Amino acid sequence: MERGEEQLALISVINTLAGRFPGRSRTDVEDAVCEEYSAFNAGPVRGLVPILVERAATKRLEGGLL
Repeated sequence: MERGEEQLALISVINTLAGRFPGRSRTDVEDAVCEEYSAFNAGPVRGLVPILVERAATKRLEGGLL
């Protein structure tokens, strides 16, 4: 996955999670996605990064972490 494609996928993750968590601010959602992305950013295999970020950010938002 190219970096540009990855960035578009992460924007999609943010939009999805913002819809899934209407009680959370968009800033909270963006922060969760960015923090989780930083944990996966150094890996050489890029194709699954958006999916892994979405799962981790979902857990963070469900747990009220931020």
